[in-house]
Amino acid sequence: MQDQENTFTKYCPNVFVAKCTNEHEKGETIILTTKYGKEIENEVHNFLGKTREGYFIYSITRVDGFNAQERAKAKAEKLNGYAWNAEKRSSEYYEASHEGRDFLSLGEPIKVGHHSEKRHRALIDRNWARMGKSVDESKKAQEYQRRAEYWEAKTNDINLSMPESLDFYEYKLEQAKIEHKELKDNPEKRSHSYSLTYANKTVKETKKNLDLAVKLWGTDEEIQQINNEKEEAAKKKADKKGGFDLLIKKYGGFWFFGSDSDLFKSKYNELLKDGFVDHGEKVKHIIAGLYVPSKNADNFIKEL
Repeated sequence: MQDQENTFTKYCPNVFVAKCTNEHEKGETIILTTKYGKEIENEVHNFLGKTREGYFIYSITRVDGFNAQERAKAKAEKLNGYAWNAEKRSSEYYEASHEGRDFLSLGEPIKVGHHSEKRHRALIDRNWARMGKSVDESKKAQEYQRRAEYWEAKTNDINLSMPESLDFYEYKLEQAKIEHKELKDNPEKRSHSYSLTYANKTVKETKKNLDLAVKLWGTDEEIQQINNEKEEAAKKKADKKGGFDLLIKKYGGFWFFGSDSDLFKSKYNELLKDGFVDHGEKVKHIIAGLYVPSKNADNFIKEL
């Protein structure tokens, strides 16, 4: 018996995942209930963690194969239908606006006070209103067609809600790295001063998407590899920070921001007390609020 409290929840842009009260196995079929009460069969993929409330989160795909591409196709078809109907109504109003055209084409003036005056004016008003409606429906058809073209362009898009995104972002990352290296090695190929910066940003953003795709759709081995890479990067960052702090301590450096001269003097007195400077000796500003005794500055920069 399926857990009736399984629901959809948004995980990241374009991606909805399963929020379940019970644990499920990879490959298991579960039923999720939409906010409108509709029940949909989904296949469980990867476990993504637990919420603070204790719900289990899983990446899922619909059993019926409906995905972002199918949704785009359905929207495009629906809007094309609206466009066709609006264009049809526009044509009907246009044809209707020709009522009495044989008579009107004669240019017969309205005979004020004649028994035909009321019919003549009503005919003109009807045709004018019909022509206005024809134009309005034509504009509607154009707008529906514009929106349909937008969704048609998305029928081949791949995003993180689809398992295919794993191969897609692997390819995109490889291409982004090649482009970045090309611009880095050949400055003359940069179209503007920020070309290399933007290329580097693209690499980082694509790598982020790839890591997310692995978490959603990758194998256990691929997920473990990503986790190991993150742990290694965090360790290197910590080691680098720790080494920098030790280097500052080794050469008597200190951080100072602002313009309080008394506070700066107290920092200097600490260096004096610890033997890093002699009376009257100067300190040198290295970068961004970092000061080092002048006699140690060259060695500090060299080791840095």
